[in-house]
Amino acid sequence: MIRQKITFLLFLMLMLSTSVFSQVKTTIVENVNATKAGLVHVLNRTGDTIILKSSSSIYRFSFLYHSQKESVLMDLDSKEAKIPLHHFEVGQYTVVAYREDAVYPISLNRVGAITKPIDAIADLEEDVLRSSLSIEEQRKRNIKPRHNASSDTRLASVANKSKEAAEAKEREQRALIKRAAEDTARKNQALAEAKQKEQEQRELIKKEAQEAARKEQAIAEAKEKEQRELIKKEAEAKSKQEHALAEANRAKAEREKAERQLAQIEANKQAIKERALAEKRREELRAIAEAERKEADARIANVQTVATEDNKHEKKEVKYNISVIQDGSVEKQTREEYRKENLRPNGLPYED
Repeated sequence: MIRQKITFLLFLMLMLSTSVFSQVKTTIVENVNATKAGLVHVLNRTGDTIILKSSSSIYRFSFLYHSQKESVLMDLDSKEAKIPLHHFEVGQYTVVAYREDAVYPISLNRVGAITKPIDAIADLEEDVLRSSLSIEEQRKRNIKPRHNASSDTRLASVANKSKEAAEAKEREQRALIKRAAEDTARKNQALAEAKQKEQEQRELIKKEAQEAARKEQAIAEAKEKEQRELIKKEAEAKSKQEHALAEANRAKAEREKAERQLAQIEANKQAIKERALAEKRREELRAIAEAERKEADARIANVQTVATEDNKHEKKEVKYNISVIQDGSVEKQTREEYRKENLRPNGLPYED
């Protein structure tokens, strides 16, 4: 019976391989960073299984179905993972491998239908664990090996009960693992939301700080502008005041200059007047002197006439200039005698 099943499975696999080669069912896009980090991600020959091989342990992986926005998350903790793709419908997926160093997303496109194997395991998590882990590792994780149906009908009841118990225990175990994974996913989701909220809070604080800085800058610019306007007004007022003072000084200087010119004109007039008075006085003095000279000449002439009458017995021809007569015949009056007997033309006595 077992041999027949094996033969049938081999025949079925041959048929599936033939159909796979005739039609592409799945495509995968290489993540260069993941490859550099030692994470191999390829499809098997038939394209119905994705194989992950890592240099370090893959502690978790997830499937994100783009059209439905749903994700499947499960823990693995193994360096190798084999994920049967018949669990997933045709569409775009993102497979995310979680390692201690980083998270590596891998794009996957299911383009053709994959026939579900006859002995396929319905539960994705169990199917992945059984495909990925060795028998020893499965035993360590309390994953019971799968048994074929016994031909001994006498032990069927016991086998069924044992199988049901094992399946119940296995389901319980899977439920525990699933709950733990869901708890971890919720924690991760809560942590991501907290980080997102913290990031939003930081962004809000940053925006508020930027807004406050802009307001402070606007206030500072307004104050600076007001200060510049005040300084400008003060400078203009000072300039006007200095200009007014300069105009006042200029007017004062012009007024003082005009006053000095008027004073000079008056002084010139006074000087001219004084010169005229002096000239008039000199003319008067010259007239007085001329009158005195004439009077003196008249007295001299009179004296000469008297002397002539006294000396009639000595008739002698006298020249006009008597000063040339030096023979003693004419009595001459000396200067000293004249000055003692007469005054100056200005009426003042002669001084020796």
